Amino acid sequence: MGDTVDFSVGVVLPSAGSGERMNSAASLPKQYIKILKKPLFLYAVEAFFSLDYVKKIVLVADNVERMTGCLLEFGLHDNSRILVTKGGTTRHRSIKKGLQELEKFRDELDLKVVVVHDAVRPFVPKTLIDELVRESHSNGAAGPTKPLVSTVVKPSAQGTLENSLQRSLYANSETPQSFQFDLLMSAYSKLSEEDLEFGTECLQLILKYCGVNAKLVPTEHDLSKVTYNRDVYTVESLLKEKMSDVCIISDRETEVLKLIADTLTGRVASLQTLVGSLSDKAKDNGKTYNTVVLFHHKEIQQDRHLLDFANLIDLERRGLIIHIIDHASIDGLQSMSVYNLHRNSRKMAHHYEKLSKGVVVIHCVSSNEVQRIASMVLSLISDDPQTFSGQTLFL
Repeated sequence: MGDTVDFSVGVVLPSAGSGERMNSAASLPKQYIKILKKPLFLYAVEAFFSLDYVKKIVLVADNVERMTGCLLEFGLHDNSRILVTKGGTTRHRSIKKGLQELEKFRDELDLKVVVVHDAVRPFVPKTLIDELVRESHSNGAAGPTKPLVSTVVKPSAQGTLENSLQRSLYANSETPQSFQFDLLMSAYSKLSEEDLEFGTECLQLILKYCGVNAKLVPTEHDLSKVTYNRDVYTVESLLKEKMSDVCIISDRETEVLKLIADTLTGRVASLQTLVGSLSDKAKDNGKTYNTVVLFHHKEIQQDRHLLDFANLIDLERRGLIIHIIDHASIDGLQSMSVYNLHRNSRKMAHHYEKLSKGVVVIHCVSSNEVQRIASMVLSLISDDPQTFSGQTLFL
């Protein structure tokens, strides 16, 4: 099986839920909650929109006018690849409506595969989508799974334990899920009222009505879904990490540098470590970063570093410049005024505002705080760049 997807794919994004489990005071359906200034559902839309083989995206909405307004705000309202239609009262009813709209374009676009994905799951890894659509094109259907974290129990009508499942024999079913177009249309044409009212699993419909065992694809990708209020904060933090391009700059290799690099690996969009003087190759490779971590010995060599790494900074995106100063011991700080140190950090913060960057200075006086420094850097990157900008921290 090749690694390329050489056939056309349609996408159905059910986004008609009312968000009853969110307990939102404003009763705002979760798909419209803004995370990093963008409605939640747009992350999934933009992810599928970026895939060339996706020819049509059908958004199944609770309120067509409202969702169209969001697309208008972000410049996607008049794109022929995106269509908004009114959803149903349950998940399967909404998906069926989305499939009916998508079917109108099947012959014109030669759609072979359809992907169903919850619009309130903002993470859509391209490598996973590629694998799923290829598997479904060959085998009929495919969906990602993750191991069960907790044991599943069945309570009786009286509230007592009736049965429990052996956790190792089961897995969590996730989305996105992918299907041969004809196969999924056939399954949805046979749904009973009970299926439409209470069903939630599309892969099971393919087995029940078409006799096809979907390919299950275990994955370690984060496929978080926003269901409860607390999920908003988790997803926001993960999005910030995944949107951060980080460059670590140091004159020499150190234990803390290696630990920070290890901690950030896989948690940020990209990571580059530059040790020693910045080579012309590193400066001219065209890659820019919205977050830069700089190591210093005893004091910030500000002018030299600004000159060296200025062309590495992405000026279009907000981010953070983190200065880590190794004092080796507390002795080097005893003659310094904490007030002056903090004032200098505030001055630097004002200076970096022109670059759309916040700044944090970390003074390290103990060699026993290596793990804490790494954890702190990850936390700073995960937060809003302006939250701690201008702060002076001591470890």
